[in-house]
Amino acid sequence: MRVVIAPDKFKGTLTAAEAADSMALAVRERWPDARIAVIPMADGGDGTLEALGGANRRDTVTGPLGRPVEAAWRLDAGTAVIESAAASGLVLAGGTDANDPWAATSRGVGELLALALDADAARVLVGMGGSAMTDGGRGALDALAARVPFAPGRVVVLTDTTTAFTDAARVFGPQKGADAAMVERLTARLERDAAEWADRFGRDIRFEPRTGAAGGLSGALSAAGAGVVDGAAYVAEVVGLAEALRGADLVLTGEGAFDATSLAGKGPGHVLTLAAAAGVATVAVAGTVADDARGRGAVSVAEVVGIHRSLRQPAEALRVATERALAGLGD
Repeated sequence: MRVVIAPDKFKGTLTAAEAADSMALAVRERWPDARIAVIPMADGGDGTLEALGGANRRDTVTGPLGRPVEAAWRLDAGTAVIESAAASGLVLAGGTDANDPWAATSRGVGELLALALDADAARVLVGMGGSAMTDGGRGALDALAARVPFAPGRVVVLTDTTTAFTDAARVFGPQKGADAAMVERLTARLERDAAEWADRFGRDIRFEPRTGAAGGLSGALSAAGAGVVDGAAYVAEVVGLAEALRGADLVLTGEGAFDATSLAGKGPGHVLTLAAAAGVATVAVAGTVADDARGRGAVSVAEVVGIHRSLRQPAEALRVATERALAGLGD
């Protein structure tokens, strides 16, 4: 039996690597002689840095609400990897209830980018997920100062959404603490930002797909010359997922919350797509499974062991749920 285990993070409980280890225990219990390839996945959100090698640098930058934070990033062999969440994450702002959606800034991401560029990184990968701000990238561009526009190919933005720039507040504002009135204020500000970036860089990014990630930060960086790509596809290529699937009998994937968006740009959705193209059977195990995704047969950890146990003992709960999912497969 050849099994590929490629989950994304179970946000708030397990990293992608920890989730993969729990799944591997379940596979070995069912098939002791299985040949297992563990490939933790990410899609441009939290966990991208880990999937692409892990941090080897830490610097103090401006946090999402202006207070200094220590942000981890990577620089190796001329390539830098930065996560927006490490400098401007919603978690760093204290979550939805503590965030200030109007004042939250992307400045810290720009400061990390500046550090990478000043260190002569030939390529800088910037993941967009988990951010607190909807500032249209203004904070980041202010921090970058004369370092923009970027040289072609030097900065690559990894996104897990196709949302356009001027839709960023409507789509993501509520989860960052914005009520309906604030969403309208933020949208109006994004319109002004887009006009300014068009005047400054000669690019109208208002309606371009993927430019609304990280509260419009991806759009600002794109206007300044960055490439914007599908984060899950990019990470999968770097970690060799397609090659690992060749000749595999089964692939396991999952994440904390599996819903319709999981199938449209998120890590597990890309794993399932690649597996289907390769003709490999799949099992998806997630912390919770939304009604709009039940047709894909994903197994919910919370439903198997209960929500309280899944939160208190996430690694063990995932192992048990994975065993339950595998029990439905033939030998």
